[in-house]
Amino acid sequence: MDNYVNYRYRDFQNQSFQNEFPKGEEKKADFTGSRLKSCDFRGTNLAGADFSETAIGQDKQNFQKQIMQMSLHIILGLPLGLLSWFSGRLVLVGCGGEVANPYGWMTNPFVWMFAFATAAAMSQRKLFIIYMGLIGLMVIASIHYIAMTVIGIGVMVAAFIMSLCGLYLGYKKGAITVGMVWMAVGVSSAISAGYSWVKYREIHYAILFAILAIVPAILATKAFNLHFAKVKMSAMTSFYGADLENARFVNADLANCDFLGANLQGVDWHGATFKNCKFPKGFSMDVNEAIAKHSEINPEIEQLAVNS
Repeated sequence: MDNYVNYRYRDFQNQSFQNEFPKGEEKKADFTGSRLKSCDFRGTNLAGADFSETAIGQDKQNFQKQIMQMSLHIILGLPLGLLSWFSGRLVLVGCGGEVANPYGWMTNPFVWMFAFATAAAMSQRKLFIIYMGLIGLMVIASIHYIAMTVIGIGVMVAAFIMSLCGLYLGYKKGAITVGMVWMAVGVSSAISAGYSWVKYREIHYAILFAILAIVPAILATKAFNLHFAKVKMSAMTSFYGADLENARFVNADLANCDFLGANLQGVDWHGATFKNCKFPKGFSMDVNEAIAKHSEINPEIEQLAVNS
């Protein structure tokens, strides 16, 4: 039959079935005996689907890769903070003269522009291209002093606004680069706090920069937590919002599955095992009417498999 989809005894890894089984289309999906790792069934129509004897789990290799990337960004935040502090100490003054300033990294706009540009780059590529175009325009304008003054102000304002957009998009997408940037800011603030105390004995500045080090640390933690939550979700096999009415999970091995928001009416869980699975609020295996039903609940799947 045209509406029967045979995926029996196959391996699927990090695959999305959202376009394969959209709501509004009636298809009979048969995943009997298949192995599914970190697949995406969100919002799909899987009414009457057969997941009997499937092994649904987590793509551990991809999960470990994502964790390593996040750890690498955390580690890179330390040298980036050191580099920002040392490079920002030299602030242009007068006619080309330079003076060492331990707090220069805060007042040097280029340090912030390039730091936040990394966040914009990870958030949205088009934004980064425009961003770099603005910086290029500023470099060209620097050839002429008057043009530099006029164009430079406008470019820096636009770059600052786009940096904020990059940060917003970064947080929205859970970009770990945003966390790395804030971590670098925290490291630079911590160095300035220590420098104020040890070198100048300026307690008020030491306290100020110590406080400024805490705020970026909180923002960095939030960014990393957002990204980690997205990594955990991507590592799960998600049935969020899917229609699983009268579906079968007979003798299925279910691990790291997300059934939140799914329609689980009449689902047959007979013989299934569960590990780290999420279910809708109020859902109970003990009172679910489909528990312990036999395979005869949905015989049309077997009939379709025989006829295919």
